[in-house]
Amino acid sequence: MNVFAALGYAVFVRTAEASYQLSEAAPDWLPPGALPDTFPFLEVFLPDAEEFWANPNDRSALYSDLWTQNDLHFCAIAIAGEQKLLLIECAEERFQQMQGFVQYAHEASLARDQIAKFNEAKTEFLARMSHEIRTPMNALLGMAELLSETPLNDEQREYVRVFRRAGDNLLNVINDILDFSKVEAGQIEMENIDFDLADVVGEALEIVGVRARAKGLEISSRVESNVPARLSGDPGRLRQILLNLLGNATKFTERGELIGRVEMDSPPATLHFSVSDTGIGIPADRLSTIFDSFSQADSSTTRKYGGTGLGLAISKRFVELMGGRIWAESRPGSGTTMHFTARFSIAAGVALAPIENVPVALSSRGLRILLADDSEENRFLIRGYLKDSGSIIDEVENGARAVEQFKQCTYDVVLMDAEMPVLDGYAATREIRGLGSTPILLLTAHAFREARDRAFAAGCTEHLTKPIKKATLVDAINRCAPADSQVHVSVEDWLKPVVGGYIEKRRADVVKLRDALERGDYQTIRTLGHQMAGTGGGYGFERITEIGNTLEESAIANDTKRIRAGIVDLDHYLAAVRVE
Repeated sequence: MNVFAALGYAVFVRTAEASYQLSEAAPDWLPPGALPDTFPFLEVFLPDAEEFWANPNDRSALYSDLWTQNDLHFCAIAIAGEQKLLLIECAEERFQQMQGFVQYAHEASLARDQIAKFNEAKTEFLARMSHEIRTPMNALLGMAELLSETPLNDEQREYVRVFRRAGDNLLNVINDILDFSKVEAGQIEMENIDFDLADVVGEALEIVGVRARAKGLEISSRVESNVPARLSGDPGRLRQILLNLLGNATKFTERGELIGRVEMDSPPATLHFSVSDTGIGIPADRLSTIFDSFSQADSSTTRKYGGTGLGLAISKRFVELMGGRIWAESRPGSGTTMHFTARFSIAAGVALAPIENVPVALSSRGLRILLADDSEENRFLIRGYLKDSGSIIDEVENGARAVEQFKQCTYDVVLMDAEMPVLDGYAATREIRGLGSTPILLLTAHAFREARDRAFAAGCTEHLTKPIKKATLVDAINRCAPADSQVHVSVEDWLKPVVGGYIEKRRADVVKLRDALERGDYQTIRTLGHQMAGTGGGYGFERITEIGNTLEESAIANDTKRIRAGIVDLDHYLAAVRVE
């Protein structure tokens, strides 16, 4: 259909001079009859139109004056182009049509806003669901991990194993739902890092192999010799795809074997992966639907085998993001082979760092840790994780108390729950950031990217998702806490008998300074700062002189923020200093 006709014009094609033919169906408002008879005004316009068509002079259109006829208003337009067109416009009809377009645009805008609100509500619901389920699961799985480290008899150890396996399965269901919602919202970001293909395949086989061998299944893999050993891409998503496919193969296979293969699909690094099993198979009429959301080959499999029906749908999206495709071959009763291709780059020839076990002990003993969490169960769990570390853990149950406690003591690490009464973890972190640079690890049940972004925007050092394992927590603390927080200062021998008393007086000054700051007593802060500035260097503590000068200057300027930071620096220094 001609675009002008679609916009409501009567469109005539000029077939010869003074000869016009209607090119589309006549609009409802067009009177019947020959064109010059229908619109007498054209006798004035058409000679000008003929002249325009003969010599457009870089113009594309010529407009007539508006004329009135039968209580309606009309305009004629001559169009120059491959065809010479004459358009007749009824102003009233065009106005009504434009009103319709405006109404449509308005309704479309409202619909778009409603969709945006719906998506926002869905995201909020999933985030809330994640938090409400992950929070108690943090305690359940954590306690199971701690229990497994205690002396148990064989029967008790089997109970704990089942307990942990059930919890892990539930966590996998939650992760599937959250991953799918992220994919649907276009929030999945693919990494592009170097990795060892054999490590990724091996890790997936190791994880699934425990369950497969428990069922008496043989599990093996083969990577063809022409497949590059080191690639660049997203190893985490690749591992997740393999785990989904290997997990399904294990779930639906009662006897026989599982085989994973990696072959070259097309050089240099588009690979063909396959996972074959000897399980129940998939009917031919269901092969095309198994990658749909919430779909399984048979409705009875959900009850018998469990699962969300999202694993293959998520895998399909990840494969597509990797520039590949996924498909299945199967015969009922004879097993299934799942195939997918994925495009990578060949990694640069730099040796990979060896994979090391995650440390399970703190590298620094005797840390002072502030733990803020409104859940007694979660605080109990953290105490259990760190019970052998020699750390001192101060516990509070809300963000407001965390801020107050931080003002009273020097800490090496703060473990901050996100959702707490009175003041949440984000707001508490922002306030603590005004007091010092102590590492703050946010422990949250929110697994969405927005939660991670919000944590870092508030000033958190790390974002750790519940349920959190002991090794993950210990590793995060080791990365953030100083390995050796001691400051060694050499003093002359004749000063050593009095240095201890001097340091104790400065520790008492920390309490006085904090009290003076709370009362707004800048004169006391100035006096104490002046005393430290004059005495620190004489005893060999140049840092105390520097901090004293800062406190004195800040008190003169009534600079509360700088005073508070100076008090924190002094407290940290006094806690770390060692006299030699």
